[in-house]
Amino acid sequence: MDISDIKKNKFWISIGGGLVFVIAFYFCVVSPFQSRKTEEMESLERLLTRLERYETKGHMIRNEKWIKAEEAKLEAIKNIQQEYELFYKERDRHLEKIFESANGEEIKDEALWENRYIQGSNVLLGRIKNRELPLGENALSLKQWKVKIPTWEEILPEQKRFWITEELVKIILKDELKVVYLEGINFEMENAVSTNVYTELYDIIPFTITVSMNAESLLFLMNELLKSKLSFEIKTVNISGELNRFRVTKEAEKSSRFGQPVQKRSSRFPSIVDVVIDAYVLDFKT
Repeated sequence: MDISDIKKNKFWISIGGGLVFVIAFYFCVVSPFQSRKTEEMESLERLLTRLERYETKGHMIRNEKWIKAEEAKLEAIKNIQQEYELFYKERDRHLEKIFESANGEEIKDEALWENRYIQGSNVLLGRIKNRELPLGENALSLKQWKVKIPTWEEILPEQKRFWITEELVKIILKDELKVVYLEGINFEMENAVSTNVYTELYDIIPFTITVSMNAESLLFLMNELLKSKLSFEIKTVNISGELNRFRVTKEAEKSSRFGQPVQKRSSRFPSIVDVVIDAYVLDFKT
């Protein structure tokens, strides 16, 4: 073998070695790398397809920032709700009280409670009489058990109705309202259909107020109801005028024992309207 043959063999050996290296490099490095990239691309395409289907259904794609913002919002709502519940439960405390005895203790005897109820009812009627305010028949819907002593099942709801009546009378007798006639404070029957949709939080005690008063004081009346220590909620307010003027005049004539002439009443309150308010009290479950 001469030198030229050796040179030719070296050349082909080099070419062969290079091919072997390239082939080995491809199978050992490039091919696995391409396989991984292909798998990653396929995985990414599957993920994009799922996201597209998810978005097509109207769902939002939520990231970590959005989730944290929503969690903060929910926490703020929860805190506000707790403050709201504490506020109304504090007002509900006035509704849950039971009559107290002379020594300041809560009355636990049914007969003693009935006596205290009668005393409280007479006090309310006395306040109205002192103001010379004409009343409709059974205007305050006060309970009378006669010879029967009430049970605690009867006492508890009647106690709450008494506190409501007492608070309403206190409001109605305010000088600013210029109420000239109280037809009645009436509570719905026990078997009436309730409109309360939050029964897990509270019960409602519906009632209706019917009065004749100066029209200019109507907003003051509603304001007094809403800022009361009890949780009053107003449903509807109905107002009529001319019909009420006739009735108030008629009641004034029938109520001569109050010693107030019809002419004086009419000149003092020329804009008398008949007001019927349907409302209820929130009775929270504690």
